[in-house]
Amino acid sequence: MKGVIQTADEQPIADASVTLLPGQPSGHSLAGSSEPNGCFDLFETIARHQDGFTLVVDSPGYKPLRIAVPVRLENLLLVTLEPKASSKPSAARTIRSAERYMRYGIPCDSGYNANSLTLH
Repeated sequence: MKGVIQTADEQPIADASVTLLPGQPSGHSLAGSSEPNGCFDLFETIARHQDGFTLVVDSPGYKPLRIAVPVRLENLLLVTLEPKASSKPSAARTIRSAERYMRYGIPCDSGYNANSLTLH
């Protein structure tokens, strides 16, 4: 599971707590935090027969997010945390392939060369 954690105005949120809780009692959780650029990466090989997981994202001053995530080959999420004073809830969505380079590739993947473009 990889992704970007940001504010509603698309500013990265550093040091947000990111935890992936197993859907089965026999599983174990994974925990980490977001980088200064808002990116996070929790990696583990997950058996196909395992149930989905729960993603919990928390950062001081923001509303926590707790969502169910299905087991997929690759989950790439855009997480938007709302300030505690906001009337909106924090939310997450899948980063679509058309926006993958801009939303995740440029800020997170050091393997991308900013001077080259690849058309799909």
